[in-house]
Amino acid sequence: MEKQFSAVGQGLMKVFFGVCLSAAYVLLNTTGLVLGLMPLRVLSAIMCLAVFFMVFVGLSASSIVESGYWRAIWCARGSAVVGLLAALIMDNALLILLLAVVRQLMEIAGIAVVCRLSSRLMAERDGERDAGRGKWTWRLCTLCGCGGILCAGVIFYIRNTKMMPALVLAYLVLQLLNRLIFMVFLYRSRGVLKEQR
Repeated sequence: MEKQFSAVGQGLMKVFFGVCLSAAYVLLNTTGLVLGLMPLRVLSAIMCLAVFFMVFVGLSASSIVESGYWRAIWCARGSAVVGLLAALIMDNALLILLLAVVRQLMEIAGIAVVCRLSSRLMAERDGERDAGRGKWTWRLCTLCGCGGILCAGVIFYIRNTKMMPALVLAYLVLQLLNRLIFMVFLYRSRGVLKEQR
């Protein structure tokens, strides 16, 4: 059983690196959208593929022990496809907004699956000490994600105003905070699942 916990921990560490890359994706894609720079959008599409690859490899390794991680893999696949489309569309603001909302919802669903399964495995490995972290993590990530969706919607409706920079900054902060919270959970989970007994 120790090897199985360790395998999940190693998989979660790969997901951790994928989430780190996703922060770069968000920065590149948002900057490219705001400034209208297609090269940044293309670079963000490449980054989106790299994120998917890292998350897919990590979740695949974890799914060998716990098959429930496959649900998170499907969420990651959908999020990658939608993220690629959103990164490459330039002229249709409504479609970009809709794709961003769909991507965010898939991301939230994937985070919830990973947090629940990882918390359950940590409870098996470590008792109840670390089991509650997953519930708080996905709730905070959901709050940040919904806040990001709200900011994106407001940005879409009030284009060309003085509030635009503040709203874009709020969107970026919420997206990066979402990733930071999830990264902390992944790192701690990896530590609990890989620690020697």
